[in-house]
Amino acid sequence: MLAQLFAAPPRLSDLTADQATIIRAIRHSIVAQRHRRSCPLQVAATQLGSARASHALHILLASVGGAWPDPFAVAPPCCPTLTHDESTLLGMVVAARSHGRPVFDALLCEMLAEDARDRLFTAAASLGEIIEA
Repeated sequence: MLAQLFAAPPRLSDLTADQATIIRAIRHSIVAQRHRRSCPLQVAATQLGSARASHALHILLASVGGAWPDPFAVAPPCCPTLTHDESTLLGMVVAARSHGRPVFDALLCEMLAEDARDRLFTAAASLGEIIEA
């Protein structure tokens, strides 16, 4: 337990290419939204390679924004490490795509109620189907 508290955060360079692409798309679309210089959906589509993936990511981020107990922490695009929230979101997509609902629920059960997890699972699974995370 203590070792987990002091473990180094995951690095972008340690992720698969698809996982790193998801994180970059999140970061760049949030920067676009904050600065209102370009459409976040277009920015995400450029990063992810398709409008369909961009829409799935947008739905997932909107669901997270509505369900998360605290503001969702996103690192700047230049940061080589992931925030805890970015790591959790990536874990959600991987769990929904590859491991199913029990693993997904285990990841979030202490933080979110079942109804919130239902919406997040659907959104994470949709993104996971489009992008092999």
